[in-house]
Amino acid sequence: MGTPTINITPEQFRRISSTERASGIGAIVRQQWSNLKQISPQAGSYWVALETVRSPGNLGTLIRTSEAFGGAGFIFIGNKIDPFDLDVVRASMSSLFNQKFVRTSYCAIGHWLQHQNCTAIGASPDGSVDLHKFNYNQSTLLFLGEERQGLTQQQRGLCQHLVRIPMTGALDSLNLAVAGSLIMYEVYRSQKFCVEV
Repeated sequence: MGTPTINITPEQFRRISSTERASGIGAIVRQQWSNLKQISPQAGSYWVALETVRSPGNLGTLIRTSEAFGGAGFIFIGNKIDPFDLDVVRASMSSLFNQKFVRTSYCAIGHWLQHQNCTAIGASPDGSVDLHKFNYNQSTLLFLGEERQGLTQQQRGLCQHLVRIPMTGALDSLNLAVAGSLIMYEVYRSQKFCVEV
């Protein structure tokens, strides 16, 4: 059986759309959430953990990048992030339908990490190792901080390692979506190379 559809006039669509130049196609879908207890990271995979993201566009870009580079999904700590916000959905270019989402607490994720064969790493300018020199040889949980403040102390407390993106010039940080994408690609490249070799 196909998906039920209805046709509406352009005027009706403009009334329900939040976008000035919409494509003319809309959908009503049920949100899909996974339970942290049901998640068991596989070797060669990675998850991204976030507490706060200021820009919905940044989150949408991270979701899109995660799908492109083999990420399993996102673990959101607390209730500050909505991956189904319209701007996130738009920026993800439909990639959110191919990613798993989990909502949990610091306490729960700390307990979960104790029972997983998973390396928790954080991205920070004060990391002790360059991202391309780190050994991502098992499943990875990547903590990304908020755009302005970076990793929280609670996030740092859960990280086993901090990696940094080497840069030249006067800058000491990058846009969250850019930084997260660089690290996700490095995890993907490193793990793919190890599997093929």
